Amino acid sequence: MKPALYAMTYAGSDDVGGGAIFIGNGKVSGIDAGNVRYHGTYTEEGGRLKLNAVLSTPTGATLVTGDEIPAGTKLQLTADWPADFKEGQHLQISVAGKPVTVSFEKIDDI
Repeated sequence: MKPALYAMTYAGSDDVGGGAIFIGNGKVSGIDAGNVRYHGTYTEEGGRLKLNAVLSTPTGATLVTGDEIPAGTKLQLTADWPADFKEGQHLQISVAGKPVTVSFEKIDDI
């Protein structure tokens, strides 16, 4: 996967949101409109991108899953996507075991 910065949009059981995220060189790093941070890694194997990341909330947040979480909370994110996912394609991600749909639009190669 070529390193790039993406605009992301996501939807959970209770809400929708958006932000920006870098995906490349085995790393994931981003932020969303609710000041939620995303940090982690991924591997590519067999045409799949396997994400292992952490969502953190320096100021607390209400997630699109409906969960209210206090400042300092860290939650596990996992995903298994096609390595060649398309812009706008709806992809599934697990946020502390709860499903969220996410899609990406490339802003620029990095």
